[in-house]
Amino acid sequence: MGEREMKKTNVLCLVLLTVLFLFSESALLGQVTAPDKFFGFTPGDDKQLLTYEELISYLKKLESESPMIKLAPIGESTLGKPMYIAFISDKDNISNLNELKTINRELAKNPKLSEQRRAELIKKGRVFFTATLSMHSTEVGPSQAAPLIVYKLLTTNDPDIKQYLKNVVYMMVPCHNPDGMDMVVAHYKKYKNTKYDGCSMPGLYHKYVGHDDNRDFVTLSQKESQAISHIFSTEWFPQVMVEKHQMGSTGARYFVPPNHDPIAENIDAGLWNWMEIFGANMIKDMTAAGLAGVSYNYIFDNYWPGSTETCLWKNVISFLTEAASAHLASPIYIEPNELGVGGKGLSEYKKSVNFPMPWKGGWWRLSDIISYEITSTLSILKTASIHKQAILKFKNDICKSEVKKGETQAPFYYVFPAKQHDKSELVNLVNLLMEHGVNVYTASEKIYLNGIFVSKGDVVVPLAQPFRAFIKEVLESQTFPVRHYTPGGEMIHPYDITSWSLPLHFGVKSYEVDEFSDKLNSSLIKIKNGFNYLRDSNVNNYAIFSSTNNESYKAVFTAIEKGIKVRRLLKDIDGYKSGSFVIKKSSISSSLWQKLLGELSVSPDYSDKIDDKDMQDVVLPKIGLVETFFHDMDAG
Repeated sequence: MGEREMKKTNVLCLVLLTVLFLFSESALLGQVTAPDKFFGFTPGDDKQLLTYEELISYLKKLESESPMIKLAPIGESTLGKPMYIAFISDKDNISNLNELKTINRELAKNPKLSEQRRAELIKKGRVFFTATLSMHSTEVGPSQAAPLIVYKLLTTNDPDIKQYLKNVVYMMVPCHNPDGMDMVVAHYKKYKNTKYDGCSMPGLYHKYVGHDDNRDFVTLSQKESQAISHIFSTEWFPQVMVEKHQMGSTGARYFVPPNHDPIAENIDAGLWNWMEIFGANMIKDMTAAGLAGVSYNYIFDNYWPGSTETCLWKNVISFLTEAASAHLASPIYIEPNELGVGGKGLSEYKKSVNFPMPWKGGWWRLSDIISYEITSTLSILKTASIHKQAILKFKNDICKSEVKKGETQAPFYYVFPAKQHDKSELVNLVNLLMEHGVNVYTASEKIYLNGIFVSKGDVVVPLAQPFRAFIKEVLESQTFPVRHYTPGGEMIHPYDITSWSLPLHFGVKSYEVDEFSDKLNSSLIKIKNGFNYLRDSNVNNYAIFSSTNNESYKAVFTAIEKGIKVRRLLKDIDGYKSGSFVIKKSSISSSLWQKLLGELSVSPDYSDKIDDKDMQDVVLPKIGLVETFFHDMDAG
């Protein structure tokens, strides 16, 4: 074969390979099921809502059709529904998630990386952007928008979006509150096209906390909060996070960061600055797309932890968005004279520096909300992609700087004496801090520091660790960051809660230590597993549960429920206080006794020196719970 024929053959082969590649890519995209084909309607259509199960089924179908999406379980809801996180990115990133996860952890938690190693990790790493959707179940738009956002990311031919997904892993929690989503959707469908169309569901859309699931990210009392907190605290360590909400119907159409004053004193300036960059790009991109009514620096302040954005105190660039609501999936018409604003940041519904293109009124639909959600999400992806190197560098920079602050700025330690009025609450507090990703230690010897004795066995939390801001925020006593609209004028009122000091809430004695000590550091032993004060069962016949331990009441009520006789001391006996609960071990089986001990984190005391005449029987009280049809904030 001559040289000319060889060239022709090579060109022909190249053309054929290109055609085959394009055909295979288009065939692959053709396999990705569109939302309207799956659901029978387009999410956002008037009077149409997806259930949680339908949403997850669709995402699982996409996972089977595309290498660019992977679902991972993260826990269960309060009523037992499986919860997931969906990873959406370039297929190479999806196939390499484990290595990228390791890079995230190193950048977030290792302050001692060499410059060379750090540069390697930043080059290899990707920005992980987490979005948690519709935790408040009447705020339906974010979860209803999820199928359209995912489908667009998986099937787009837009080279810009493809580049975003090379640099960014989008981590989407499809619904923060699966139980509530199904409750609200079922209620809406039941009354759709009746005179009650779009009305509020009577009762709470979470079994225990209702709307206040967004106040639980310090105490982590609910399964949903625990599942999502672990993403930031101990598992994936994403760099960027948004929590998507909705607000009232007659004000601004959309809120983006930055927030209004006051802001938290313990947060590093760099986090506020990054938040402003993301917000500025969102309002720019949304306004350019013709989406009117976007505001910032309005109503929502940012001085209190407890919401999902509590990960801000753990060095995550985190923020919320708020869309104006329709009547769930039913459109509403808003007259221009109904539009208004109130609260911090806007005094009039007029063009302002933080409200540059007011919405003029008219029909407002779920499909409008979804348009705003899609555009804002793409904007966040774009910003994260453009600034990939800087964001990953910042993640390790702030890790280092927080550790440095803990070594150079008081307080340096929080100390919890082992001797407490309620040892069970000390156990609960220590385990909660570890669940938050905080390193907790015990002292192995007695040390005197700045007027405070640290005894052997005392619990010590050093502040020289990456989550210093969170540690200080939840362990110190709060001082509200007072700000005024004008010098000496009206104080800017708080948006929400004003106390989250865990030692005060748990009734646990603690000390701030303002002296750094190498000797104390060398004596610390890290608590690696679940913390408790359990010891082997004693041979003595009577088990005594202190009435000062909250946990004792749980043990007592559990015992009575299982038919075990429980008595109570009528006076102080042999060092045991009046009111202590007593169970006679010989009256129950060994297996039942061990099961009861399994409920405890603090062992009971044991004695044989108790007379039956010094005790009286405990009867389980009858307790009535009242639930109204009103969505009472104080009840959740």
